[in-house]
Amino acid sequence: MNSRRKTSMGDVAKAAGVSYATVERVLNGRGGVAREKESRVLEWARKLKIDRSLDEVSARWLRIAILMQKPTSPYYGSLKQGFELAQKSFEAYRVMCQLTFFDNLEPQTIAATLNRTSQKADGVIIVAHEHPVVVDAVSKVVLKIPVVTLASDLPGTGRLAYVGIDNRSAGRIAGELMGRFLGADGGQVLVIAGLRNFLGHEERDGAFRSVLRRRFPACEVVATVESRENAESTERLTRDAFRKYSGLRGIYNISVGDEGIAHALRALGRVQSTILIGHELTEISRSLLIEGVMDAVLDQSPFVEAVRSVEVILRHYNRGAPSGLPLQTPLSIYLQENLPPTA
Repeated sequence: MNSRRKTSMGDVAKAAGVSYATVERVLNGRGGVAREKESRVLEWARKLKIDRSLDEVSARWLRIAILMQKPTSPYYGSLKQGFELAQKSFEAYRVMCQLTFFDNLEPQTIAATLNRTSQKADGVIIVAHEHPVVVDAVSKVVLKIPVVTLASDLPGTGRLAYVGIDNRSAGRIAGELMGRFLGADGGQVLVIAGLRNFLGHEERDGAFRSVLRRRFPACEVVATVESRENAESTERLTRDAFRKYSGLRGIYNISVGDEGIAHALRALGRVQSTILIGHELTEISRSLLIEGVMDAVLDQSPFVEAVRSVEVILRHYNRGAPSGLPLQTPLSIYLQENLPPTA
């Protein structure tokens, strides 16, 4: 190609392996082009630096199906707000973020919801636990459209990307904090997971246990119990644990329900004698840190996760400019003394 002349639509057509008419339809926003060809045309138009603003190309609308739990807990509420922000931020790239909430966490329900919503979608973002039925459903969908896993990964499915924190690192940090807070005397420790089938929860639990076992042998993890992502159940689980384990001095809450644990600690007079470490800086966890009921909170910025996951789908279709945000979102550690100001 003669570098002294401008790139033409014919050059893009040849490089992308499509007709001139296809390139013309894509770059002039006339529609009627399959998403795979459209993506290829935009990719080569960028590579060849055709003389036009590709971000303003009026391509067809992309429909992204976002599947997650109902936003009844602060984390999922923040995720919902993050996706609403992403919808507004990326509107110029003609993307529609369509939120669908699971009726329950049964694998068959998740799979059926995924199968139904993916029929009319160009991409899927999903927060789901690892179960053979779910893995099988995702593995079939990825053969047609890209899937991004969020917060908890589903490896082996062929998903496009995982967006979220390093959950093993989070568990190791929680383990070190627990060990240091409990000190040389150690004590019994309870882990409260949402669902251990969430790979992220399993990774946090395993890494937490590993650090205590290796570096703080005076600390004994006596059990991992499941709240099933039900915030109300954590109070009952906490009360049951104190009845069963007389030496209980620490609780690591991997999932939702810090307020339920706090209710139990207050009622049992165990606030001052129990170390409580949890996840996500919310209005509830902030107030519990200030009160001294919680000792540390690990936060993973769900707003950033939501926006980044939508961007991954857009980049798959060669739309928009990369923000430079990492797929692995940063983890922040908050104690009573370093809480950020409220908005």
